[in-house]
Amino acid sequence: MKAKEVLLLIFIVVVGVGLHYLENLKLTIDDWEVSSLFRGESYLFEEVKTEAPAGTLEIVNSHGSIQIEGVETQAIEIALEKRVWRKTKQEAREIADQIKLLATRDSQRLLLTTNRDTFRKKNFTTGFRVRVPRDTSISVRNSYGLVRIAGVKEVELENRQGRVDIVEISGPVRVQNSYEKVSIMDVDGECRLETKHSSALLSRIAGPVLVNCAYENLELFDLKSSLDLESRHTRIKAVRIAGPSKISGSYEQISLSETGPAIIKGHHSPVEVDTARGQLEIETSYERIRLVDLEGDLVIRARSSRVDVTGARAARLQVETSYEPVNLEDFSGQLELKLKHANLTLSPLNLDYPILATTEYGNIKFFWPESQTARLEASSKGGRISWQLPFSPDENTTNGLAVVRVYRGAADRPEIKLTTSYGNIDILKKE
Repeated sequence: MKAKEVLLLIFIVVVGVGLHYLENLKLTIDDWEVSSLFRGESYLFEEVKTEAPAGTLEIVNSHGSIQIEGVETQAIEIALEKRVWRKTKQEAREIADQIKLLATRDSQRLLLTTNRDTFRKKNFTTGFRVRVPRDTSISVRNSYGLVRIAGVKEVELENRQGRVDIVEISGPVRVQNSYEKVSIMDVDGECRLETKHSSALLSRIAGPVLVNCAYENLELFDLKSSLDLESRHTRIKAVRIAGPSKISGSYEQISLSETGPAIIKGHHSPVEVDTARGQLEIETSYERIRLVDLEGDLVIRARSSRVDVTGARAARLQVETSYEPVNLEDFSGQLELKLKHANLTLSPLNLDYPILATTEYGNIKFFWPESQTARLEASSKGGRISWQLPFSPDENTTNGLAVVRVYRGAADRPEIKLTTSYGNIDILKKE
């Protein structure tokens, strides 16, 4: 016998033995017995039941979907879907007949569950489709399946490793889930979400929103009240947030648009805000801060972060960062700025407010608005000052410390003080 024939014979024997054992292979994952693909098909059976209404409907389930709809009805209509995996339909029916819908009452609470835990072999799923009166409160504990709830009074939900869709809730919503997407929309009450490894969408929430999330994307739209958000490794996009908002994040972008007052604390997180009305406080490190169209006081405390601000109008602006450039354009308000080891560009909208800007080991460019006056003092230790305006300063001296002063007699005008060490200052006309 040739070597190829020997190898072919060995391969056939190995495959045959493997198929024999695969036919009898059984694994258990989270109480689910997983047999090989050769062990049959799935068969669907249904059990229906009607119950009197209850103040609260509670469902406890595992390995199956739950769909609850609030409608104009005076009863609770229940359909239990039983999907069974067996070799034949008759074998599946025998198992389905043993799976029971269990309903118990306690005061104003109706509990629905099944006898799943009594089975040694659990090659089946149980899914609920329920119609309830709209004024019913819902409490659900599920895993490994979709939960969809619409048109009810209140929702409390825990769905481990399952997708969640919630819409049109007249009261509060509380959700916990993991590893599958969450969508919560059109809620008139408070909304609380705790999720991990799940992307989430919250939209049109009237009450306060509290979110704790990690390791996925979060999108927020049209929040009418306050926002308290704690995140880790989560990319955040928030649009039309009334606020006040308190947001913390790490290692992913935090983006806000059309927001009210907000406090943003990032760690290695780029921060972008486009259109804000109200006080804005931002902390981050090692990533860029970009802000556009602000009305309200601004406070930035950053480390090794580039800062770009365009169109800020405030009573007070405070900026502190290092090692990356700072650019403030078309801003109006009292400015206090501290910068180290980086260049600074200032282009104010007007000179109606005091400006105090200090940098070390960096250059300053200051663009003077046309037809504006203010008392200016610019000084540079170890650097030069370049005056490029069409009128001469009151004082321009260089003796180790370069100093330029202008409009010293304009006591009724704000004071502008620009200071740098080991850097140059350019004072130019704003175009």
